[in-house]
Amino acid sequence: MSIQGKHIGFALPEGHFSMAAILEEIRKLAAAGAKIYPLFLATSDHPEFNEEFLRTKELIEQITGREMMAAALAEEADDPDDNTNFDILVIAPCPGNFLAKLVNARSTSVSLARPVKYLQSGKPVVLALVANGNSENLLQNIQQILSLKSIFIVPFGPAKQEGKQIYLSRLDLLFETVNHALEAKQLEPVYIENCWLPN
Repeated sequence: MSIQGKHIGFALPEGHFSMAAILEEIRKLAAAGAKIYPLFLATSDHPEFNEEFLRTKELIEQITGREMMAAALAEEADDPDDNTNFDILVIAPCPGNFLAKLVNARSTSVSLARPVKYLQSGKPVVLALVANGNSENLLQNIQQILSLKSIFIVPFGPAKQEGKQIYLSRLDLLFETVNHALEAKQLEPVYIENCWLPN
């Protein structure tokens, strides 16, 4: 399916917005004609807008031509001015603890209000994982999230980083995963033994 003209919400969780590979995938999506709406997914009441965030914000706004909605997903789910009516929502990278909250969907955290509302709409959601190997029940959570027909995972696998076991999505497959998700298909295989590790 062509992504020309598709409205894509691209959420970057707080504390996980500096990966160059993510920016490259946003460039690919924009070059293919998608309308990208950058979102800052706050996980605290008062997110720290440090220099790294501001640099990334500026780059993303240059790529997409749209202002990053820095608090959009942290607002109440019943906000009458809700403008997150996307064709697909991408959360990249998606930390393991955030994945667990999505699986449980019982959290009363304001920062999850809109993501959960979006999940309940049945529209496709793409998650690009980044998690420590000791993330609580990570693989079990992934199995549960994949049982939901509207959730799609960027293929991921184990890798070593600074001597620690981590799990990373193949970020170079994000564009392809989005294309598949728009057709309600999961890019296979989901789990990759020899994971490519971005710098």
